[in-house]
Amino acid sequence: MKQDFTLEIAADNNFSILNRIVNVLNRRRIRIRKLTAFEVEGDFRKGVAIILLYTTPDMMEKVKHQLEKLIEVEYANYFDGSNLYYDLNERHNSKSKQVV
Repeated sequence: MKQDFTLEIAADNNFSILNRIVNVLNRRRIRIRKLTAFEVEGDFRKGVAIILLYTTPDMMEKVKHQLEKLIEVEYANYFDGSNLYYDLNERHNSKSKQVV
């Protein structure tokens, strides 16, 4: 049964990495509800993407493993539900506002 998942991906901030992540999701016909991507504060070589997806738990596990095979990806974690999407977004935004 399909449900919402929050996917957090940490990767090198290389050209076209976001495109490759979205291609993995598109090939598996996974619906992207929201996507936020940003540079890690203090290290322009690293980036984070937080994606709200609508899919099955089985497919989510497959996507996680597929994304971790990409060379630039450090880790990919997923969580049930959409509440964590907003919590992660808020946490990362507050970190970037604290650094002045």
